[in-house]
Amino acid sequence: MEDTKENDQLQNSQTLAESLVGRCHGLLAEIDAFQEMLVQTQRNPQMVEVRSLRSNVFSETRTLEKVKEQVEEFVAAAAAAAAASGGDEEIEPRLMHALRSSNLPFYETVWNIAKTSCSGLVAFGKRFYWDGVEEEDGGGGKGKKRPGRDKRKSVFVDIVADDGEEWVKVSTISGTRLLFEMAKKGWEADSESDAESGDERTVLRNDEYSDDDDDELELVKLASDMRKAADCTRVRYRHARLRLVVPKIDEGESREIDELFKIIRGYGITVECGECTLDAFSYGKDSSLGAAAKLHLQQLLPTPFKHFTSTLNVDCTLLLALVSDLSHIRDIVPSPDLHKAIIRQLEVERERPLLNTELWPAMGARELLCTEEAAQRMREIVDTIGTETEKRRTELLLGAPPFNSWERDSILQKFQELSDNQVPADLKLPIKIVEAKAVVDSAVKQDKLPEVSSKVAQILSDINHSVFFYGWASRITTISSNRTVVKQVEAIVEQHRNGDEQLEGPPVWVCDTARSLIGKERGRKD
Repeated sequence: MEDTKENDQLQNSQTLAESLVGRCHGLLAEIDAFQEMLVQTQRNPQMVEVRSLRSNVFSETRTLEKVKEQVEEFVAAAAAAAAASGGDEEIEPRLMHALRSSNLPFYETVWNIAKTSCSGLVAFGKRFYWDGVEEEDGGGGKGKKRPGRDKRKSVFVDIVADDGEEWVKVSTISGTRLLFEMAKKGWEADSESDAESGDERTVLRNDEYSDDDDDELELVKLASDMRKAADCTRVRYRHARLRLVVPKIDEGESREIDELFKIIRGYGITVECGECTLDAFSYGKDSSLGAAAKLHLQQLLPTPFKHFTSTLNVDCTLLLALVSDLSHIRDIVPSPDLHKAIIRQLEVERERPLLNTELWPAMGARELLCTEEAAQRMREIVDTIGTETEKRRTELLLGAPPFNSWERDSILQKFQELSDNQVPADLKLPIKIVEAKAVVDSAVKQDKLPEVSSKVAQILSDINHSVFFYGWASRITTISSNRTVVKQVEAIVEQHRNGDEQLEGPPVWVCDTARSLIGKERGRKD
């Protein structure tokens, strides 16, 4: 009987090791498939931070593979010993501990929660700090790092989703373990009467609570840290939504835990409980991804244009990118006469064409307009250094005579003749030119712009004022590659927020890169 029990233990350990290694490979395959989707669909796939999770899973895979080999060797040795002596040996405790304490279930849970309840992924595993200074994250997952920051004043978020607008923390603590921790630190549920209704209600108390972090429950400290970090970080002028997922605990089974979750929700955090059912890894013999799995992964892709208005206000920086030879002509041979910045843009364009991967998708079938000042500045630059094809595209883009009387289809056809890229059939050309001053002046006079707009106006050039203030006053999205100005505007809004949580600056989408005109020679400062 004892021999059978020991033999079963050996077999179970071997089965568990094989199962864990197989699950690791399945999880890695899904992560790799998602990364491949990013490469195929995103201009800059690295903006979505997946490497941290993949690295952790890969490291766990290597560890479990080694343990699996050791288990197999031990099973073989035990079998040989049993044949020689007629008895069995128990599996080494350290090997069973390595299998049972694997981090794989946590990684699977994080991945599954992301697949089934998140969209617009920004990062797996990102640290956010609080230091009394609010930062505009922008949702790209690549916030500016400051040297020497205190990790004690930070929180590690497992999933950053909804293009930066949601932070998700996962805790795989069990109900039993949580109750043990609560008892150890003096947390208990008391009953007290409600004076108005006469009903009894449960209140969670901690008689031993002090300012010492040692007395604080891990989940409560986590909730507090998430709140502090979120209050010091903004994404598109808003604090991120916070979500805590506790899959191994069901509400309603323990009044102490239910009261604890009320405390956590008091920090403005959504708490989700209940076991997450992990999807079976749906791979064929060729390791191809199943249709259902693909759908989940597609949902995770960034959605950078979801806040766009039906009309877009195009900045001068992108007007130039829309007509540049760099954007339209393939296989341009770099010349020593070209500015280094142009040569670099040529290299980037070969890797990821700007129009196909970023600007065309951003514009879609939306109405396009620009201010008179932006159009005028663009014409000045094109007239000064533009090539003949760049000048021709400018006339088509802005509807200069005789194209102002042409039908859109005819303009698109002519524009296509000047491009090696496929021009979208729904692209709205020509771009409408609008007079910005009257609109902005009217908005100021009618107090349609916040008071901080006067502070913003002081740092903007005439052209930037017309572009960004027109979008602000008209409540339409401005698209630009002028990240420096956008960051300056965001900083001023935050400096003068004065407790107004609804305050927002102009709605702007920043293109990662732009394209200069190819005629820009080395040393020219235009």
